[in-house]
Amino acid sequence: MQPGNEAHTPHYDVIILGSGMSGTQMGCILAKHKQRVLIIEEGQHPRFTIGESTIPETSLMNRIIADRFGIPEIRQLTSFYAINRSIASSSGIKRNFGFVMHSPGQASNPREFTQCIIPELPWGPESHAFRQDIDAYLLTAAIRYGCTVRQRTTIKEYDIRKTGVTLTSTTGERFTGRFIVDCGGPRAALATQLGVRDEVPRYKTHSRSIYTHMVDVRPFDDIFKLKGQRWRWHEGTLHHMFAGGWAWVIPFDNHPRSTNPLVSVGVLFDPRQHPKTDISAQAEFEGVLARFPDIAAQFRDAKPVREWIKTDRLQYSAKQCVGDRWALMLHATGFIDPLFSRGLQNTAVTIHALATRLLQALRDDDLSAQRFEYIERLQQSLLEHNDEVVSCCYIAFSDFRLWDAFHRLWAVGAALGGFRLVSAYAKFLETGDENHLDHLDDNPPYPGHLSADMESYVKLFNDARDVCEAVGAGKVRAEAAAARIHRMLEQAEFARPVWDFGLCISGSAKKIDHSKYNVLPFLRLLRWVQTSSPPSLRRYFDYKPSTLFTQVQRYLDERLF
Repeated sequence: MQPGNEAHTPHYDVIILGSGMSGTQMGCILAKHKQRVLIIEEGQHPRFTIGESTIPETSLMNRIIADRFGIPEIRQLTSFYAINRSIASSSGIKRNFGFVMHSPGQASNPREFTQCIIPELPWGPESHAFRQDIDAYLLTAAIRYGCTVRQRTTIKEYDIRKTGVTLTSTTGERFTGRFIVDCGGPRAALATQLGVRDEVPRYKTHSRSIYTHMVDVRPFDDIFKLKGQRWRWHEGTLHHMFAGGWAWVIPFDNHPRSTNPLVSVGVLFDPRQHPKTDISAQAEFEGVLARFPDIAAQFRDAKPVREWIKTDRLQYSAKQCVGDRWALMLHATGFIDPLFSRGLQNTAVTIHALATRLLQALRDDDLSAQRFEYIERLQQSLLEHNDEVVSCCYIAFSDFRLWDAFHRLWAVGAALGGFRLVSAYAKFLETGDENHLDHLDDNPPYPGHLSADMESYVKLFNDARDVCEAVGAGKVRAEAAAARIHRMLEQAEFARPVWDFGLCISGSAKKIDHSKYNVLPFLRLLRWVQTSSPPSLRRYFDYKPSTLFTQVQRYLDERLF
């Protein structure tokens, strides 16, 4: 019997496996555009999930998705103030990315830190998303748009043919559809069914993790204080760095209206330096505290509120992520490491690219793999470039000088990627022409890179990566490598905005002017770009300033306080 011909089998245009943020956002988009959607979930909501920290590119990409596809519920995710007003007061505020270096048995060196500020304008600050509330909100939105949702449903058989898709559950229920999207993670059933999961991940990064939620975590500002600091560590995503690993601290209780006392805490270890043992995750965490006194001071009174989760190597990969009538979303395809909080951003990039192509393919009734060739290249490239960034950072964790240099390279790339998104979004708002948004995915020369269409940055990154990897191979000393990367950045004129306009600070600076870090950097940056910047940057700002200011005013109207 051909899929779709069974008399009593529910039939859908798209079947989505997984009801996390990617599955429900994709469901909202497809259902809003008149497609019949089934979302199948093995578990149920509410549930504990990590992937909690947003970055400016995440929120901007979700604004693009919300406005392009007409999903205001997704727009509510793009502002800390909107989340707290319209979804729940359980999420935290994120005003900065903080990084502090630690050495065994020593107090933290007051010069060995970096902090990247998230400007208030045009759309800051960012959020620490309490995922069980965010995910349940999106699932409710998907149901309102018309998605059928089946929780606590496990699929045991997958039949994907040229004529359609048939799924059979463990209870004997059958579902048919025209296309299937797996939005699962490392245990993505479709990746296993199709045999596309690599037996050995092909990435350079090696990390394993322990993580949980805790209460009574002290603000790090009580321990590691900076005179005149603009934003407190507690108001951002804090990273504790040490040789061979790092720890995250993501507070949800860091603003006056918070109703959530929890803090997300996790530690990442390179198993080549810190092999996994049989001791419990709690004991391993206590071992970290015993080595680093300032981290221990922050967690002196802290208590976990749920069981610790302890993982093997986090990295996994797939040799293929699209085919005839099927696709794996990003985290069903692969995963690198939560450093720099790029998981939700890269997912949003993929949702935008896949939803656009899938809607057109459904209208054309052509769901062949060729229609989604760009999705294959995009997702694999997103993972591969993230791997290069993160693997170099693990090398740099052993020496602050190298970290200080390499993290500047990341900050420059993140800023350039943000400029590219703002440009496309502003032009779309001016004209209503979706071609400006299509241009984001119109075969950019370097898909998946922090700056997908700037050759000069990609060359700079590749050169700095080679220098950093030479340190890891023992061929170059960290101090010499740091000096070389600093020289590269100084010679790259497009790198100036991040540093000259007060968007990042470093303890290595001879003098830190904390008074610079307010709403003015972005305005100073706009003026410099439009009057004095190199052409490679100026092209990102060829839109009417009034368009952006109108959006800023709309954003200010959304603010709660």
